[in-house]
Amino acid sequence: MKRNAPRYLLICNTSDGLVAQLNGVVIQLQLARRMRLEPIIYLHERSNYFGGPNPYFDASRGPNAWDYYYEPVGPAQELSTLVAQGQVVTLTTASELSRLYMWERDSWFMNPFGYYRSVRNTADGDYPHEWWQMQRNHARQFLADGTVRFQKPILDQVDKFASENFTGITLGLQLRGSDKFDFGTGPNLSRKVLPEEYFPQIDQYLAHNPGCTGIFVATDQRQWLKVLEEAYPGKILSFSQWSLSDSDENNFHLSDKKAARGVEVLVDFLLLSRCAYIIKCHAAVGEMALTISPEVDYLDLNYAHQPFEANARLMRPLLAPSIRAICTIWGRLAESGMGVTKVVSVDADRIIVNPSDPRELNTKRGVGHHAVRPPVMSRSFVSDGFDWLLKVLASRCYSYTTRVKAPD
Repeated sequence: MKRNAPRYLLICNTSDGLVAQLNGVVIQLQLARRMRLEPIIYLHERSNYFGGPNPYFDASRGPNAWDYYYEPVGPAQELSTLVAQGQVVTLTTASELSRLYMWERDSWFMNPFGYYRSVRNTADGDYPHEWWQMQRNHARQFLADGTVRFQKPILDQVDKFASENFTGITLGLQLRGSDKFDFGTGPNLSRKVLPEEYFPQIDQYLAHNPGCTGIFVATDQRQWLKVLEEAYPGKILSFSQWSLSDSDENNFHLSDKKAARGVEVLVDFLLLSRCAYIIKCHAAVGEMALTISPEVDYLDLNYAHQPFEANARLMRPLLAPSIRAICTIWGRLAESGMGVTKVVSVDADRIIVNPSDPRELNTKRGVGHHAVRPPVMSRSFVSDGFDWLLKVLASRCYSYTTRVKAPD
């Protein structure tokens, strides 16, 4: 490595949800290893991928939201010194994070979108066990080697709740409803699975496992929790309070109890991972529980019942190899240096990058406030162009029709 070459990757761009933030961190840890850079995780009060506030940042808890929930990664305390020495780079633009989330085949995919919907459709049809196992293994290596470690007070809460409530066989349920929408996975995985769809599976499990003493529920919907409590009186266990929503709005957008809601999300998936069996929908909390505990068996109801038929469009045989080639080209350019830029200064959430033409990394500070378009043929311009082109091509690969329901 050259004497003045950067040595650190500043990981400060993430998505909104807490597990999505973890996903965003891990895919950048993967990038750091490929580029032989040391990571520094610094999640400030902007989520950056969408440009808005970090829903789990609480200034009273400190400047780095990562440290609220996990052990520190990298010399964040020395960040200013390392930046002054020209040792720190970060992702050039939000499009580079999009590349890692959606188009880099070696990333940890928590959702089958982008590459794995257009080139290889793993969102529709039978459950792709091998593919999901491969994705979970990508994340497990960072848990196994100690890079990602949960804060001890959080683990203590998990141990306490489990010892007091998981007294026999415990069935785990994960339900997602407050803001589940199609963000690229297609209508089968994005549909909300209502509590009533869980009932036959719960009843079947209880019939085959008479020793089941409790049903642990991880959900974001208070009303759904009440439905389950009425259906299975005396059996329902739950931990979260502040995270529960009474509407279609996710509570992480509220201004109070931000860090507390984050703790609840982590405790929920850690407790879910300790259950004997999990019945879930397609969502991050249930998926993270399975990532932590590979031995736990489960059923994903979004795959078990798919009311929409995915139909390959006429041009897909030509578009899929084109998408594959563009992903490869973009990845090589990005990891040869185009995808990162030097950090000039860091002041709370104000991160200045690109020494030759300094600009603020944070692209958005409020509703209707958008970043100035990057200069033509700049790194950001090229990344944004790749991202736009791939999304356009992918949108032309599949269409959907409603399946005809068989007569009773």
